[in-house]
Amino acid sequence: MSPLLALPIAFGVGLLAERMGWLRPGAAWAAALVGGLPMWAGGIPAALAVLFFVALGSLASRWNQRSQDRSGRTAFQVLANGFPAALGLALGSPAFFLAALATAAADTLATELGSRSRWAWHPLKGRVKSGTNAAISGPGTLALLGGALLFVPWAAWLEVPIAGVVLGGIAGALADTLLGLCEDRWAWWSNDLTNLLATTLGGLVGVCLPWVFAA
Repeated sequence: MSPLLALPIAFGVGLLAERMGWLRPGAAWAAALVGGLPMWAGGIPAALAVLFFVALGSLASRWNQRSQDRSGRTAFQVLANGFPAALGLALGSPAFFLAALATAAADTLATELGSRSRWAWHPLKGRVKSGTNAAISGPGTLALLGGALLFVPWAAWLEVPIAGVVLGGIAGALADTLLGLCEDRWAWWSNDLTNLLATTLGGLVGVCLPWVFAA
């Protein structure tokens, strides 16, 4: 699909997402990049994979009464979670694309569902209140695994190695938790930076793992 067609369509979908409350006002341009690049490079199946992730994250946020994303994601949150995947597909790697999306989905579900548990475990603080940054819980871990597994059908549809997508999503989401420790240490380290690095790492794992298995 021509970028002259894909980007305006994605921008229109972004405006609709703003009206539905999935995105904050002014975030449609970010949605145009995150959705338009995959539509241009991968067609309708890739665009639907992005839409699936956005819908999944929005529903999880709305289900969690304490979520900070109930009012929608900002433009920078959209880019941090989706731009590495979109860029990976634009550069010719469906494996990177899906593994990065699986990372973002796994992390989102782990955060939103895990925060409803009674308590969580922090690598440096031990037992803490659920929802504490960089902490993990049983429900959150199960949600993380489930989020990565949800991209199995997409991997099959786009003919991408399933193991790479799932394990890339799990590895990226776990890395997100560890990188979250940096947010407590340095004021300039934001959650958006954590998500950006984690999704990029998940995508790289998704690309490299099939090579390792084939060696």
